[in-house]
Amino acid sequence: MSIKEIITYPLQDLLKVLRNKTISVEELTDIHITQITKINSSLNAVVQNSFDSAIKTAKKMDQNFDKYKNLPLFGIPFTLKDSFDTKNIISTWGTGGRKNHIPKENSTVAQRLIDAGAILLGKTNTPEFTMGGETDNVVYGKTNNPYNLELTPGGSSGGAAAIIAACGSVFDIGTDTGGSIRMPAHHCGIAGLKPTFGRVPRTGHAISFDAGPSDLLTSIGPLARFVDDLIPLINVISGFDNIDPTVLLNDINNPDDVTLDKLNIGYYHSTKSISSDTDTIKVIKDVCKILDSKVNSIKEINTEIINEGDTIAGNIANYDKRNYLKQLLEKSNTKTPHKWTEARFNIASEYENKSAVDMSELIQELNNYQSKSLSYFNDYDVLIAPVLHKAGFRHNEIMDARENDWNYVTKGTFLRAYNVTGWPILTLRCGTSSKGYPIGLQIICAPTNDHVALKIGKILEKELGGWIPPKDLIN
Repeated sequence: MSIKEIITYPLQDLLKVLRNKTISVEELTDIHITQITKINSSLNAVVQNSFDSAIKTAKKMDQNFDKYKNLPLFGIPFTLKDSFDTKNIISTWGTGGRKNHIPKENSTVAQRLIDAGAILLGKTNTPEFTMGGETDNVVYGKTNNPYNLELTPGGSSGGAAAIIAACGSVFDIGTDTGGSIRMPAHHCGIAGLKPTFGRVPRTGHAISFDAGPSDLLTSIGPLARFVDDLIPLINVISGFDNIDPTVLLNDINNPDDVTLDKLNIGYYHSTKSISSDTDTIKVIKDVCKILDSKVNSIKEINTEIINEGDTIAGNIANYDKRNYLKQLLEKSNTKTPHKWTEARFNIASEYENKSAVDMSELIQELNNYQSKSLSYFNDYDVLIAPVLHKAGFRHNEIMDARENDWNYVTKGTFLRAYNVTGWPILTLRCGTSSKGYPIGLQIICAPTNDHVALKIGKILEKELGGWIPPKDLIN
């Protein structure tokens, strides 16, 4: 069992070798620290490390093996997005005013993972307050894609996705307000679950349950190399914490209980606003061919309703003139926001004349849209869609704030509509572009049917291979 092999293992295989004492927790932790040390200067993905405390915790678990061995994430090394507070570890939320901020307690998600036996290796890079389709900030700078350092890993969970894809971390936790789990999973060729809204507490996260309108759009979910890895992770972090009032759901159902041959699947590759490139269309067609003999039916859907969701998402985020962002800047003592934050204020200025009546009408529009969009599930159990219209975005190609013309927003109908609906979505690598870059797809299901998306994802991963190691960083 070589180092090269073990850092590519799925989570369940790692638990097996740890519980069989084929390898010690300290050894596994040290192997991942070595990988981070080797590759992070190229990626700039891990921005704060906790290596010393990780080794100390690993030794404690080895010395008290019988006490810890049955924990669900026993000895598994992980990183955590820097938008989550972590006790005694600098947590900047990507903003300058918090560059030295050390929280006194963990976010709910961090505490649950640690209590489950996972070992925190460090924090991963995020744009300011998670508000970016690329990962860059004034504190740590930009993160690079492990498949090509000239490309972006996406955002806002770009640091997380990059270090997972490059085998420095077994898993991380992402957040998604406008695609921030799904985009990085697509760019870095890994798996990510945006769960049903109301499943995971946002307590101790930059965008929490008190975020005003943006609260309605934000979900927390796991990122890992393999679909199976997401299942124990989402179950560990889900459920009430008696703080976040939106949390209503606990564990997901078992994906293996899903009956495939009864499922009806709808797909699309383009909308009125944007058309996918030939590589992405081919991947969707390949996926449909694989599923055709396994499910009841597959049909292309009308995207008219989906197309409406992007506008509603923009209105929700901007109707309060980005007041929550202003509050975050003040709370963080940040005097100079990142250029992307400033650009959001510029866009929100268009809403200066909106009234309370306008806000009431927006809430009505939101509720009506959520209801109308559910009509898709009268005919389909699963929807399959692109994450973005192509693979391999260069730095600054997604987020160009010079004229507030952001590709991921202006061409975002594959993404933000589903933040409005709150539906669960699995993203995983389903193919490769002609230039060799990962292409991820969205597996979309009705509320609480996270397990159905995971079942489809497991099949596609088995048939198509899923994550592929970035050859320049795994050797």
